[in-house]
Amino acid sequence: MTNRSRMAVSIAALIAGSIFSSAHGQPVNSAPAQAGAPGALGSTWADAAKMPDFFTGMWMTFSGMVESDEKSNVPYTDAAQKYVDAYKPKRDLPYAQDGCLTPGIPIAIRTGPIKFFYAPGLIAIYMQGTGHTRFIRMNEPMGTTTPKYYGNSVGHWEGDTLVIESQDFLNEISFQYGVGKGLPPENTIGTSSLGQNGQPGGAPPPGAVTSLSKAIMGPHGESMHMVERMRLIDPNTIEAQLTLYDDTVWKTPFVAATRKYRRIVKGVSETRTFSGVPEEWVCTKSITDFDPATNTYVDKDPEEMVKYLDKLGR
Repeated sequence: MTNRSRMAVSIAALIAGSIFSSAHGQPVNSAPAQAGAPGALGSTWADAAKMPDFFTGMWMTFSGMVESDEKSNVPYTDAAQKYVDAYKPKRDLPYAQDGCLTPGIPIAIRTGPIKFFYAPGLIAIYMQGTGHTRFIRMNEPMGTTTPKYYGNSVGHWEGDTLVIESQDFLNEISFQYGVGKGLPPENTIGTSSLGQNGQPGGAPPPGAVTSLSKAIMGPHGESMHMVERMRLIDPNTIEAQLTLYDDTVWKTPFVAATRKYRRIVKGVSETRTFSGVPEEWVCTKSITDFDPATNTYVDKDPEEMVKYLDKLGR
């Protein structure tokens, strides 16, 4: 799958905050006492046998990579509303082009299989869709770090739920304001005509035809941060909830639609076969160009692209 097909988009600026989460009843950046206490779950090798089994096999969500339900929209601030009213679905959606820039989270963990790893005081998530690994420090105070594509993340267990709080992101991560009207179907390859698994042509998954083109992307504020909550609801399903906080964009926190990640079994899948083990992802050159000046896509001839890639040694 090409980087453009994965919708590796980029946008602009975040840090920390301390806003009360009515959705989860927990103040952000104020973890419960047991999370930072000596011996909190996730601090020793022995804890590997005590935690819910996120670590066997790999996981993948088969929902769209962006929010697509207009019911999830919350009221915008006056400044954000002006931006949304003037938003143009394709011209205002930045593309990573051939540099394969990551969209950051949450999109990066929705674009392909993911793998959880554990070491005392650390949970890592390999995101095969971008070829990158995300690191969550367990049972530690948030603190402040230099900005990163995947932010500064700390985690703790609340019973059987893994709670991850993140801040300190680079400007280039993607940031979704909400769900707009979207685009009509087009004859050229584009955000509203991607087929199965984001590839041109073929039958798209249910509800995925225009979900990407309906996403409203924009700059975030300095107080933006996010809280993720993940738990096993059965041996092969993780339920993930995400709440985004940014008082420059929304008047209340944005609560994303609940997602399910399925444990990948070798050779079995809802869409295609998987090996069931982590694989290397290599950045490839897109065969589709988007021209913002004309708001159209130009598809290169496949044979010409093969010759071009041969010259590059790919």
